[in-house]
Amino acid sequence: MSAIKAFILAEIDNPALCLADVAVQQGISSSYVRKLFAAEGAKFATYVLDTRIEKVLQMLTDPESRSHSISAIALKCGFNDISYFNRVFRKRYGCTPSDLRYGRRGLDVGLTATG
Repeated sequence: MSAIKAFILAEIDNPALCLADVAVQQGISSSYVRKLFAAEGAKFATYVLDTRIEKVLQMLTDPESRSHSISAIALKCGFNDISYFNRVFRKRYGCTPSDLRYGRRGLDVGLTATG
């Protein structure tokens, strides 16, 4: 699983990243990748989404990323639909990305997502 998760992290900016990509890269079947995630009580798609949204959160709170727009950060983290990204972020953290970035609102939940 550590190799699978490392590959996902390395490819997280690819909006087309899918289960089949991971399986091919690891030399195993897609169903086996699914089983490995299930053994941890997770789903592949949920893990990828959690990883993406956590990376966005890290970048939004990093002073060195201030020069990047929120949209650019979302795209860099593999979100190719900004509306979807905004909905996911608000649902996860209880505020908009811009509210968080500009200090208008803190997080309603911890700095890491569960998944």
